[in-house]
Amino acid sequence: MTTNGSQPDPDPGEQGPHAGFPGPRAAYAVNWRTVLAVDAAMGAVVVVAGLIALIAWNFYLGAFLMLVGCLYVAMVVRRGERWRRLRRDADL
Repeated sequence: MTTNGSQPDPDPGEQGPHAGFPGPRAAYAVNWRTVLAVDAAMGAVVVVAGLIALIAWNFYLGAFLMLVGCLYVAMVVRRGERWRRLRRDADL
């Protein structure tokens, strides 16, 4: 989309009070902890589904789901550490 027909609109990711900061915009949001908590909850749901599958249906499928869920939660924790570092460097 263009504003005057000849110039493209600026990237919406580069607008706002934190334009030019490195990393994702969500890292600088006020609710960044909520974003990470919801993301980690999704991984926890996969872990619980794996536990249910492990007990009720198939050991290998359940173990696989639990492993994937745990790895996902670990990645969310790492992302949280990175976001915390970005916020500290930006003095937020």
